[in-house]
Amino acid sequence: MQESIREVYQSTPWLENLPNQWDLLKEIGTPIECKKDTMIFEQDDEAAHLYLIASGRVCLYATTPSGEEKALAFIGKNGLIGEYGSFGNLPHATSAITVSKTVLYRVSISRFRELLKQNFHLVEQLLHFESRKYRLLCAQALQLSYSKAPHRICATLIQLALNYGSPLEQDHIQITTTFTHQDMANLVGTTRVTVINTLKWLERHQILLKKEKYYVITDLRRLESLVQDETWKLTKHAEG
Repeated sequence: MQESIREVYQSTPWLENLPNQWDLLKEIGTPIECKKDTMIFEQDDEAAHLYLIASGRVCLYATTPSGEEKALAFIGKNGLIGEYGSFGNLPHATSAITVSKTVLYRVSISRFRELLKQNFHLVEQLLHFESRKYRLLCAQALQLSYSKAPHRICATLIQLALNYGSPLEQDHIQITTTFTHQDMANLVGTTRVTVINTLKWLERHQILLKKEKYYVITDLRRLESLVQDETWKLTKHAEG
């Protein structure tokens, strides 16, 4: 895959297999095994603990007063959730739910603060992790402000290819993780119908295909060109 493409889509909502080492948190934390769809904490709950993800994946999402949900990030191995409660005694700004079988280490905020005071390398790791989250939120804000929903869906497919892509013959890339239409809609901030229509359009134009339960990108360059094409619309004119 071209390095230029990687640079454009490096602010991915999938933060997994991070290089950080949190052995000290494991030593003082309580291990918890969670099934898929286990709620770890909810938005506006008191942030008394943070969680280190040892394996699996957790979705962070925000909820509007009317109950609409917006997925913000998927945090995987060596990632932290709830860590911002360490500063300012703030409640959780998001909810967190597992999207696969997950093993966590629960650590009290007070003990985490003590570790930070005693171990500067933990402070550096925390700042690096928060920097990645900040870059992600900035990228999402720009997309939601200036990109149309079909463009955001195409960009998300590229991000999935970068994080979960498995090369096949003829330069095809299989996305080796599954997602529902509603998952995609929640992530890019659109409707399920728009996601369905966009994916069908891409399949009709031989840019995407469904192989059993996985999607395969058949033409990455065309997909990238659609993201950059501000005139592209899901209309009969666009299909010509």
